[in-house]
Amino acid sequence: MLENASWIGAAALLGGAAVAAATLYPDAKRREISHGLVVGLAALWLLAALLAPEAMGAAAWQALACGAGALGVGYVAYLLGWLGAGDGKLLGVLALWMGPRDLGLWLLGTAALGLALILIALARPGGDFRTRGLPFAWAMAPPAATLLAARALALGGA
Repeated sequence: MLENASWIGAAALLGGAAVAAATLYPDAKRREISHGLVVGLAALWLLAALLAPEAMGAAAWQALACGAGALGVGYVAYLLGWLGAGDGKLLGVLALWMGPRDLGLWLLGTAALGLALILIALARPGGDFRTRGLPFAWAMAPPAATLLAARALALGGA
């Protein structure tokens, strides 16, 4: 049986996974990631970090450093035209959730899915995705949701 804090942590991790996955539809439809989703992910992380810090896998300051670094990289990528503004913010908030423990694995999964998205876009007729962009949340959210769900299951002893 899980302690209450473990239940809270597992629920927060699964909630984070669900909110991360919720970015997929609006990004595919409108190439837009809602500020509410990004703020919701950040607020949910803060709640989990306060109520169930053991579920987060690292100290809060370490996760904040990961998030701040990724937000900085996302901002530079936005300025260079490589990512949209929403993608840069999502990069930062998902790195916050990953922390140092899962950051590398998440970035690897994101890179693999991003490459797959580019190859699919190039294979389509008229495949110049650069004019319309790619829904890059589709590369970031699935690995994040998978890792958060796995962390919740591990917390539950499954």
